[in-house]
Amino acid sequence: MIDRISTHILDTTRGVPAAGVPGRLERRADDGTWLPAGDGITDADGRIGRLNEEPVAPGEFRVTLDTEGHLAAGAFYPAITLTIRLDGARTHYHLPVLAGTYTYSTYLGS
Repeated sequence: MIDRISTHILDTTRGVPAAGVPGRLERRADDGTWLPAGDGITDADGRIGRLNEEPVAPGEFRVTLDTEGHLAAGAFYPAITLTIRLDGARTHYHLPVLAGTYTYSTYLGS
């Protein structure tokens, strides 16, 4: 089981953590639909320490970050959506995101 899925967003344009960004976690069901699996809002350090409300089985997930309110109205990327496949080799998956006005990148953190 996967105990925790977390994220951390840094605003690379301003060089600050992206505080107050809503995040939503969904799990892909066997029929291909997306089901809610948790949510949260980044803290002052740009972190959501746990997106999932309870431990989850390995599978395919989608994390959507509503960045428009933080990066500015009319942002080029008003939302960032990450579709990930978690194999269950870890009990904690951390998804850092570096977001700027016209770019974003992400990786599997530790």
